[in-house]
Amino acid sequence: MYLQKIVAKKNTDPAFLEGRVIDWEDKLSDKLPPRISLSQSLREGAREGISIIAEMKRASPSKGRFPFKGSVQEQIRAYDRGGARAISVLTNGPFFQGKLSDLSEARESTKLPLLRKDFLTEIWEIPQAKHYGADSILLIAGILDERELNRMITKAHECDLEALLEIHDKEELSRVLNLNTAPDAIGINNRNLRSFEVDLDTTARLSERIPEEICRVSESGFAERPDILKYRATVDAFLIGEALMRSSTPEQTLQAWVKG
Repeated sequence: MYLQKIVAKKNTDPAFLEGRVIDWEDKLSDKLPPRISLSQSLREGAREGISIIAEMKRASPSKGRFPFKGSVQEQIRAYDRGGARAISVLTNGPFFQGKLSDLSEARESTKLPLLRKDFLTEIWEIPQAKHYGADSILLIAGILDERELNRMITKAHECDLEALLEIHDKEELSRVLNLNTAPDAIGINNRNLRSFEVDLDTTARLSERIPEEICRVSESGFAERPDILKYRATVDAFLIGEALMRSSTPEQTLQAWVKG
């Protein structure tokens, strides 16, 4: 399966292996800034209009490298000016050509909440995310069992981070809703990771089962404002990456979605 291939490759990545031997807990200090709440920012944005998590990523496994020639800081500032409510930074190297320094550069460029998006499987990656400037982390139900999810969410909260937990189908949602520790947000990925096909109605089918106290985010497949408007009442926010990374004017593209 696609997710397992990514995790297997990640486990042999030199950057991951180097990170494994560092005591990231020891690198955390009282001097680190307090968390900027992802879920709060997204819900405030939804009350005012359309709430978008704008994503910084250089490539994807299915689409290859995007025509991105600027700097991380330029891209993040464009998102900020364009009206994003949060920023997602993909730090996976082998499949997405990301790196942790992208996260720290993003932190220097915005006061919006930052989501570290990666395929996290080990507990030390959570304080590592905090060290590099994240306010929240992505966890993926498809690669973590219930025990691991509970541990990772608890650790995120201990590190003053929020957790956005990604699901793909009803079975994964049922597992998430039965966890001892609830995530701060649930992301519904509209992309079938077996066929790579996108079905936006996945959001409609799954979101109605998510408790109101959990922030709801729809991920993948949004490139036009009419599609966003169609699901605006269904979720609190949308995570959008590819369309923004392909845009030569990401600030204006984002503004058009947010403000019309």
